[in-house]
Amino acid sequence: MSEPIEKQNPANTPEPSPAKTFTQEEVDAMIGKRLAKAMKGMPSEEELTAYRTWKDGQQTEQERQAKREKELTDSKAALTAVQAELEQLKRDKYVLSKGLTGEDAEFIAYKAAKMVDDKTTFEAAVDQLTASRKKVTFDWAAPAGDGGKTETVNAAMNSIIRGALK
Repeated sequence: MSEPIEKQNPANTPEPSPAKTFTQEEVDAMIGKRLAKAMKGMPSEEELTAYRTWKDGQQTEQERQAKREKELTDSKAALTAVQAELEQLKRDKYVLSKGLTGEDAEFIAYKAAKMVDDKTTFEAAVDQLTASRKKVTFDWAAPAGDGGKTETVNAAMNSIIRGALK
């Protein structure tokens, strides 16, 4: 029969090499050479610490700047809101100083606000709207009745109405 393949070709089987042993000093020297080669171009521990400190300082400065910018934006928004409220209160006060109340004051303020432009101020618009406004007053001293004739409810109401239109 045939022999196993290994025995037919003895050149393929390598001879086992004896295991090489190293002393601790040789191992330390090989590791030291590898570490030196790997660490070449790497910063030292002091340089890394300085870099990390600088980076933290920069990040903190950026955060502080962002916080300042947000506070500034919030302050501007609050200032704008307060200024708008102050302007509205000034306008309301001016309309009320013209003797307007309730729905009349609200209507005149609305119309005047629509008339405001580069040439017309709110106060001028209110003055313009109230100048042509007919003031109606009620004369409570108007005589009630027909001067001694028989007094009827209808005649008394007519006298009051006529007195109001004087």
